[in-house]
Amino acid sequence: MIVTTVGASAMVVVGQGSERTRVLCLSRRDLMRSDCEAFEHVRLSPGAHHSRSGRPDTEAAWYVLRGPVVADQWPDRAQHLADNGDLLLVPRGQDLDLQAGPLGAELLCLTLHAEAAVATPKRPRTRRTTRP
Repeated sequence: MIVTTVGASAMVVVGQGSERTRVLCLSRRDLMRSDCEAFEHVRLSPGAHHSRSGRPDTEAAWYVLRGPVVADQWPDRAQHLADNGDLLLVPRGQDLDLQAGPLGAELLCLTLHAEAAVATPKRPRTRRTTRP
């Protein structure tokens, strides 16, 4: 796991008008196998839009730190209004569009590798008996 330092710079996306989206990746998986793909802090200016394309091998959990925010999930086009303390779960392969409310929004996004999220039960090891 690669962890970002406090002084790291964030990516700022400039949209129409005064829309700003600030994305700071707090950690990202290294080249070795890891369950966590990324952990990001996203800050949206008032009325700003932010879109994420879903991948077939990841799913995401979005925690709203400060809201409100309107979330559209594709392909089923479900729309949700989320506020402080709400959790948005995005299944694998689904796209997500976020729109901040009039005061902006702040979210944490945890992206997980989908195969790792589905735990396969492991059989306990049997004890070998020894002969006297």
